[in-house]
Amino acid sequence: MASSLKLLLVSIFFLASCANAFKILILYPTPSYSHQISVMSIAEGLVKKGHEVFFVSPNPIPGLGENYTFVDLSFSYKYFKKEENDEAVNLEQQISRWDFVKVFVPFAAVPEKQFISQPLVEFQRRVAAEQIKFDVAIIEFVGIPYTCGMTRLLGKLTNSTIPLISMSSIASDFYAERNLGSFHHLSYVPTIFDGYSNKMSLWQKIDNWFLFHWTVLQMEAALTERAKGFFRDTYGEASEGLVDGCFRNLSLSVISSNALYFYPRLLGPNVIEIGPVHLKTPEKLPENLQNWMDGAEKGVIYFSLGSNMKSKSLPAVVLDNFLRFFKQLPSGYRVLWKWEKDGNIPGQSDNILSQKWLPQHSVLAHPKIKVFITQGGLQSFQEAVHYGVPTVGIPWYGDQNTVVAKILDAQVGVRILPKELTSYSKIESGINAVLFDRRYSDNMKKLSLISHDFTSKSMENAIFWIEHVARHGGAPHLRPSTADSSYFEFLCLDILSVILVITTVVLYLLYFICKFTKLLVSNYFSSKEKKS
Repeated sequence: MASSLKLLLVSIFFLASCANAFKILILYPTPSYSHQISVMSIAEGLVKKGHEVFFVSPNPIPGLGENYTFVDLSFSYKYFKKEENDEAVNLEQQISRWDFVKVFVPFAAVPEKQFISQPLVEFQRRVAAEQIKFDVAIIEFVGIPYTCGMTRLLGKLTNSTIPLISMSSIASDFYAERNLGSFHHLSYVPTIFDGYSNKMSLWQKIDNWFLFHWTVLQMEAALTERAKGFFRDTYGEASEGLVDGCFRNLSLSVISSNALYFYPRLLGPNVIEIGPVHLKTPEKLPENLQNWMDGAEKGVIYFSLGSNMKSKSLPAVVLDNFLRFFKQLPSGYRVLWKWEKDGNIPGQSDNILSQKWLPQHSVLAHPKIKVFITQGGLQSFQEAVHYGVPTVGIPWYGDQNTVVAKILDAQVGVRILPKELTSYSKIESGINAVLFDRRYSDNMKKLSLISHDFTSKSMENAIFWIEHVARHGGAPHLRPSTADSSYFEFLCLDILSVILVITTVVLYLLYFICKFTKLLVSNYFSSKEKKS
């Protein structure tokens, strides 16, 4: 009897969870682990919640079972490599903020190759054959004209409309925010491509304003035009319209960051900062790393430039400067270096351990870590904050400049510009400052305590909003009227213009009346004098 009742309860709970389950499409094309890590965590969380997830990405998520369909785009990693040709995007170099547009457009246009690949063609056939109707789609903000266009194409196969959620793996969704009604106030919100904080001088505000309009608006226009051409040439003349209005027809923007890693700013209810969702309990370190780090009497310096900018690509003079500095560290300090080639770094000293891959979460969680030398990627910064490790930031391009500017603003680390790496004294003074000045570690520990309050709710918050949009078929109720206004209207310049015109007319009339009255009075007294 008890077992039958138990079986009945399990069946009821199962049926209830199925009734509330959604079919969720995640279209996240960029072949870069730093772009994928947050959405991979969300996909895992959605599957565990009972939803059916269709994950179109270069990165698989193991062990998710039947409710998970993976469309494998891993072949596209070949398009992000150092070799410079028409198909590859070289991210192993410094890219100026003005030149980033030239790299960004081919960077974001990688879906052109993915969408005509066999895995995605087969997925389209399956959607059509099984009439899979998605309740919501999470698309990567980087190439919205492509991801939005493909989602609409999949919707046409089943005669359905799919609500769209844009997701950003950087601290700001600079496309969606503006189009959803959350205008960037460029006197207080830095463009993610520069190195300013939210406290800018007048010149920096002017520079920030021009940079935003040069980069973001140019990228938006260029991507839209290129995506239209792709859909027209691939799917027929009428398919060009799949790209129309993509930026303005989003239901929601979800940002895997918050004000702690960027700056507080005015956001509408349809722009959700969920914070980092990829932070998990660190796994046990491999034995060789555990022993190496445990054996560092005074501490460990961790050196990693992320998944795109690799330390193996550093110029010889820069490598020599780092090797020289690490060799001269006081006895008891050790260095853990992510080195992407086989074997040791030529000329490395005995206090350096180099490996092609390192479990960054587990490394940063180790109590012996004293300094993290990073390229300034957002996820790396979030992990450093979470585990309370002060940083030395070396920004190479894109949002790394803004992340490292935040590191300076929060006084949790220092910045060394790539051009300064040829100077041994710059490297020495920068790393020594963070290593020996307790101010940086104390500030980072305070920031870490704050971060844990936000992070504890990140995944729950993300899933709530995704389910909300799926449940209600979109979120027009969250869209502020500012989304349909211009900068001129948003800044109340239309009102001020009317007030200025009316004030000018009134003042002119008063001036005219006063002048006319003065003339009448003057004529009156003149005529009186003549009579007398």
